[in-house]
Amino acid sequence: MTQLNAKLTSDELTRDTGQQPVEGHDAWVRQQLQSRLDKKAAGDMNYSSLDEVAAEFGFDAR
Repeated sequence: MTQLNAKLTSDELTRDTGQQPVEGHDAWVRQQLQSRLDKKAAGDMNYSSLDEVAAEFGFDAR
C-alpha cells in the first residue's frame, strides 16, 4: 500500500486551479455515478461498516 506523507487540506483539494478538466472527464464521472445508482436500484450494492473498512485497510478511519 502506498504511504502518503502529505496532509492535504480540503481547501487544497477543492481550490480552483483555473485549468480545464481533461476532455471526457465529465462524461466519465456521470457514467460512474449512473452505474452505481443502477446497481443500488437493482439491489446489487455491497455496504461495509466503517469498522470493517478500518480493519481491512489497517488504520483508524474513524
